[in-house]
Amino acid sequence: MNLDTKIQENNLLVRVRMNKFGNTKRDKSISNEVTESKGAKDKLIRVNKTLFDSPVIKSLNSNQGQIRNHTIPDHGALWDGDGWYIQGVAMFDKFDAEMKRKITKQNDLKSELRKTYPDILDRARRDLGAAFDINDYPTVDDVVDSYKIKVEKNKIPDSDIKLNLPKAALDKMRADIEASVTERVENATRSVHDRVVDALQDFVDGMERHGKKAPGSKRASKFSDNTVSKLANLAGSLPHLNITGDPKLTQAANDLLTRFSNLNPEDLRNSKRKRQSARDSAKNIIDNLTGLYD
Repeated sequence: MNLDTKIQENNLLVRVRMNKFGNTKRDKSISNEVTESKGAKDKLIRVNKTLFDSPVIKSLNSNQGQIRNHTIPDHGALWDGDGWYIQGVAMFDKFDAEMKRKITKQNDLKSELRKTYPDILDRARRDLGAAFDINDYPTVDDVVDSYKIKVEKNKIPDSDIKLNLPKAALDKMRADIEASVTERVENATRSVHDRVVDALQDFVDGMERHGKKAPGSKRASKFSDNTVSKLANLAGSLPHLNITGDPKLTQAANDLLTRFSNLNPEDLRNSKRKRQSARDSAKNIIDNLTGLYD
């Protein structure tokens, strides 16, 4: 089976490697005190302390979390277990611009961390009281330099390899490459399908629960703006996530764009009729996707 050259020409692989400061440390002394006071066996109780309760460190970690949870998956589909994502070339400029913004934000926060490190250290001394140990704390350079973001890019492997090997061995290598790429393309497409169905089902559930009280609850359920915005975001990105050009995903992308790209969450909250109509539209898209990977 030959690889689809269009998939290779229209997609690339991206991976983002990130490092950050480990903001917790085991306190052996307190761990031993608690172990002894509770009569527990040795080494069964571990007390960890947060070294810095710092807004700038929280912002640095949040920035990387946004990359991991949104920027990367919003622009591609998981390719393998090593952190590579397959991404349409049409999405790369948008992804690249977003990553540059995130890296710039990290650099700005690192500069702020460097300037305010003495104050952050003083606050840790006050916050931890007797549990503070200056030996737990690295230098400002070590903390600042621990925050790293690196974007890696690669092409999708192809079987056009030229090696001085026996023909049988070379044919086997080519076949293995083709089988591996085919499997990963199918898995990536499945993951996009599941992402769409999950977002639509969350929307359906949110519309149906809105205004109702769950058993034992005193408050009526309300859906979040994110329940709606997830579908609006998918409407824009799905055409580029559909790496195989699957017709059902293409239709789902068109339906999402038509029905959900301009939905106003507050309008839905204020109108039962609009909630029901939007819910039915979401159910129809789910039904149209049924059978693709069931």
